[in-house]
Amino acid sequence: MYHLERKTLELQNYKEEICQVHHFEVGTLLHYNYPIKVFQVRSKLDHNVKKVIKAYYKDSTYDDKKIVKHFLSEVAVLATIHHPFIMSMDFMGSFPRYFAYVMPFYEEGTLTKVLPSMHQEMSDEYFVQLCAAVNYLHNKKVAHRDLKTDNILITDKKVLIADFGLSDILPTEDTMATKRKGTVVYMSPEQFLKRPFDPFKCDMFALGVVYWCMVFKVNVLNQDTMEPMMETVRTKLSPTSIDRLILTNLLEYQPEERLSIFELIFLMEESCFSRRIAKLKDI
Repeated sequence: MYHLERKTLELQNYKEEICQVHHFEVGTLLHYNYPIKVFQVRSKLDHNVKKVIKAYYKDSTYDDKKIVKHFLSEVAVLATIHHPFIMSMDFMGSFPRYFAYVMPFYEEGTLTKVLPSMHQEMSDEYFVQLCAAVNYLHNKKVAHRDLKTDNILITDKKVLIADFGLSDILPTEDTMATKRKGTVVYMSPEQFLKRPFDPFKCDMFALGVVYWCMVFKVNVLNQDTMEPMMETVRTKLSPTSIDRLILTNLLEYQPEERLSIFELIFLMEESCFSRRIAKLKDI
């Protein structure tokens, strides 16, 4: 079992399944895309205690090394980060049929779910929180590489970035990558080109897509192409609007012209977001 207070990543092998070891009973299946299954559980000792288990199934017909690498890569990232707007990991281990880790369960669901009812106050607050979380990740040299509304949880009036299955801890001296990752519509344009790209700038493009969804209260997956997204920005937002300025600079086709998270926060400090950002300075 991995304990958060420890500085080393120790994978313990269990002879029983995770629910037997930790006295859980299985509830709702939340996601299944072989070999990964995510399901809700609750404590047999206290039904008010709910958790989520993410399991990577072992299978001799599948590439076991790939499963192990994927699982260890994700938990290695989760073990190095701790932030109020980023999902936490409780414990993890290797079980007879799968590798798995346990995380808190958040009743309110994802950002996708609340988009239709999102008002300006909520949108502003959530976006500042997202910026604080992305700033923390990028300062830690962690690229999420799959930022989207489905991977942002909502709980107690705050956001939590989740699902680090495609994330990378990048070396300080080289932030370039060649492998494409993430949901297609959230990929930045350069991810489709056959050349190295900066995963941090790709995160910023994805953050722009997320904010577009928040501003227009629509899941971008309903859009057929990226062009209608920018057309909506041009036609529905005032030329002097801070939302338009943010979106045009995050959804910029050329990565070198796109804002970094530091530049984005600096821009927002000079706008109506300044008060909210000031409150989060010490986080």
